[in-house]
Amino acid sequence: MNKRDMRKYERALLAEKQRVLKQGRVTDEVMDAACPDVTGDLSSHRSYTADQGTENYQREMASRFKTIETDTLRQIEDALKRIADGTFGICVSCGEPVPKARLEVVPHARFCMKCLKKRPR
Repeated sequence: MNKRDMRKYERALLAEKQRVLKQGRVTDEVMDAACPDVTGDLSSHRSYTADQGTENYQREMASRFKTIETDTLRQIEDALKRIADGTFGICVSCGEPVPKARLEVVPHARFCMKCLKKRPR
């Protein structure tokens, strides 16, 4: 892969990182709204089971989103390191080039499609 392509993917990764960080701030706001500080004040206490269920659902979804965001950020950082050390665009499993079409869709891809399909879910 040439330097021009590497710069293009690096810019895409940095833009994706900013998008995920921004989304993370939104997720944090949702979690804060669903999990008010525990101060002993019962004025915010929900007396209806449905309200409690909704808050629990919101907390669970926000927690799942946070996990996805954290994993995505780690994958982006790993991809940026691979750019720096010259191994970006190479499948970490078989050592073959990852097709550019795949990198266009998932710039932090570590595996070619063949190896990805072989991986256990």
